[in-house]
Amino acid sequence: MNEDLMAKLGAVTFALLALVGSAAVVNMEDAALNEQVVSVPMVQYKRSCNKPSNTSVIPKMAALLQGSNVPGAGITGIEKFKPFKTILKDGFMEIDCVKDYMYYRGDKFGDNKVDYKLGDTSDVSIVHYDAFVAKEDKAEMTQKVCFEFCRTVPNMGFFGIVNGRGCYCTPYFKPMESDSTQCESVCEGDTTLMCGGKSKSSIFSMHMCASTGDDLKEVAGRASMLEDAMKSHYGQLDQASEKFQKGGEYLQKVFGAVGDSGATGLAQEAKVFAGEVQKSLKVTKTVAKSLVANVESAQKLSDFTDPAVVTKAERLMEDMEIGIAEGEAADAKMEKLIELASEDPSDAALKQYYPMMYFVDKKYQDKPSTCSGDLAFKPVYTSEKGCAAACDKAIHECVAYQYFNCPKADGMCFLFSKLKAATYYTGCGLRPPFMSSCMAKLSKFEGTTLKVDKSGKTDFGLKKLTKADRCYK
Repeated sequence: MNEDLMAKLGAVTFALLALVGSAAVVNMEDAALNEQVVSVPMVQYKRSCNKPSNTSVIPKMAALLQGSNVPGAGITGIEKFKPFKTILKDGFMEIDCVKDYMYYRGDKFGDNKVDYKLGDTSDVSIVHYDAFVAKEDKAEMTQKVCFEFCRTVPNMGFFGIVNGRGCYCTPYFKPMESDSTQCESVCEGDTTLMCGGKSKSSIFSMHMCASTGDDLKEVAGRASMLEDAMKSHYGQLDQASEKFQKGGEYLQKVFGAVGDSGATGLAQEAKVFAGEVQKSLKVTKTVAKSLVANVESAQKLSDFTDPAVVTKAERLMEDMEIGIAEGEAADAKMEKLIELASEDPSDAALKQYYPMMYFVDKKYQDKPSTCSGDLAFKPVYTSEKGCAAACDKAIHECVAYQYFNCPKADGMCFLFSKLKAATYYTGCGLRPPFMSSCMAKLSKFEGTTLKVDKSGKTDFGLKKLTKADRCYK
């Protein structure tokens, strides 16, 4: 059974149901068509909702929808939306036979553009089938052909057919004075159905896909969950950023006073990273704020049978999907930092790291030390156990770490992929002012030495080693 025959049988069934006052539902699906006819005068194609349209249109004509808000019933900024691509309506029904003001006065781009009268009022335009569909792709006009064309254009709640073949989509229709003629022109593609008259339009309303409301709730739900996760994460990093800034300032002052350029360089890295975190957080918070605003707007929408409401919902869903993608990317970065700094519940990782001086001169392995080199990652804030665990997680990138534990930099951790310089302090006595440890991974350096190799024959030997017969404070 072909689709047009289905539509005709449906129309007859509707008429019979109306006569007997029945509220029954007549299901006329088969495996290929998936159509149904319900107990209202509407032909429905529910299972095609939100699927790609088979309508072929002239690309340059479709561009008319990209600039100003006509045609397209007031759509603005729709560069993300491709007209005539996605099916937005799932049914249509004939509602009137009128000489339609929109056909004669609401055509901004077609043959009647000189008579266009809506520029100072609604500033919308109808969309003509003949203007957009390539000649080789045009089909003989039927009610269904016109519906399939118009159901992909947002805010077009109606379509009309004039003189058996003139199909157009319109956001609304408006009767105007006319003669006594009726809609007696048969459809050129189906002579058993009427498609307007010489001056009048057969007007059909289109029903919006019912899934829009549910789809909007689903997207809004995902946006809300992501915003909650982001809020939790950027709260943690906000505090860490403040610590890096203050800790970096403190370490610069302390180690600058004793001329330790390696340590002051790390302190500067911490301050720079604090700024990067704040910049990233600002972007993340903006994304989160946008998600919240879109979710709030979505919650206010109702009546998804209204084309304007559905179009708003579509735009909101597009914005939220973009926001979700941006938010997930930002949150993944934050989560990676947080995960990197998470503590290992055991001491297993910590036991794998030895003081850097163990690989230079074991006599000084218990002395405070600082080191510098190629950073494997940005700084993290954690305990020393967590610092060791972070280095251990980055098994192919991290070979050593520097850990500070002092009043204003308690738990600042730097991970290295290569050590280049180090300083060890012999003047701190048994109780140094605070902990400063350069630790190297045993499995990377066991059986080797980190002593300065001026010959350059070893990859892992330090380029510079400073013995400081003093202490920092």
